[in-house]
Amino acid sequence: MRHESVPLIDLLKEEKGSILVFSHENPDADTLGSALALYLFLKKKGKNVKVGCKDTVPHFLDFLPHWEEIIRLPTTEVFDVGIVVDASGFYRAGTEVRAIRKVRIDHHIGGEFYGMYDYIDPSAPSTTAIIYQLLKLWDESAIDTEIAQCLYAGLATDTGFFKYSNTSAETFQMAKELVEKGADPHRTYIMFSERESLGKMKLISKVLDTLTLYEDGLVAGIVIYDRFFKETGTTYPDSEGLVNFPRSIEGVEVAFALIEKPDEGVWKVSLRSKERVNVASVASRLGGGGHKYASGCKIRASSASEAINMVLFAIKEELTEPSAQTVQCPA
Repeated sequence: MRHESVPLIDLLKEEKGSILVFSHENPDADTLGSALALYLFLKKKGKNVKVGCKDTVPHFLDFLPHWEEIIRLPTTEVFDVGIVVDASGFYRAGTEVRAIRKVRIDHHIGGEFYGMYDYIDPSAPSTTAIIYQLLKLWDESAIDTEIAQCLYAGLATDTGFFKYSNTSAETFQMAKELVEKGADPHRTYIMFSERESLGKMKLISKVLDTLTLYEDGLVAGIVIYDRFFKETGTTYPDSEGLVNFPRSIEGVEVAFALIEKPDEGVWKVSLRSKERVNVASVASRLGGGGHKYASGCKIRASSASEAINMVLFAIKEELTEPSAQTVQCPA
């Protein structure tokens, strides 16, 4: 990661007007942890700052400090500076955000670029890791327990609690420093991972019935129909992480989850890989993006079968094996 002084810090130090820090839609811990940490830090610096998100904070993130201060987007206000975190561009807010000056802080490859104040570092394990480095450069003494907790939550979850390939010695060093500043690893894990509802368990059962192998077992996928949410009393955020079930199968190199979103007329695609396949390239072919081992996109298809075929076609272009199996739509 870079450690030199960056223009963004100078911009924020000098800014006298209004600032909005906001997350992408359907937020995860990295985007909300980043947004809240930067928001809390800027408040300590006396800035006129708000933190926003299009969606309500999901249950598994309601332990993040000051989450209740997040405003719902869109808003009629035009901000002097708008900062999108952990996203490929302002469009990932899922709604209109009006700002005179746009800034992006992210660890994804590609996306929109708004100018010299952007801070993009694909080598970072999480966007909270980038925020942490920025805040340390500005004033490390201002990173209190609440800010550290927000940063740690994003770092821990985006590394799979330090299991994924983006975990390095530097990652552990950052985690150590954040814990020393007050972050609570045990509470973070319990609050994020061990508060599932009975409805979520029933949802998992239904989803696993759709699990199918393709490409001689190199690819595995699940389908999460909208009716599953209705039948189990769950909502879209409860689909978070379900793609890891097919990914965990021995021999599988690429996993996908198709999530039906009739309100938008799309299928949300989550992609995961182990080592051989760059799913960021797969997602790019489908109009999305992300990381080598974790990416996503939205596609328009008239049925699950059509959506599966679209995803498999993109995956096969990244696989060395040319053969493809006939796709049957899971029930």
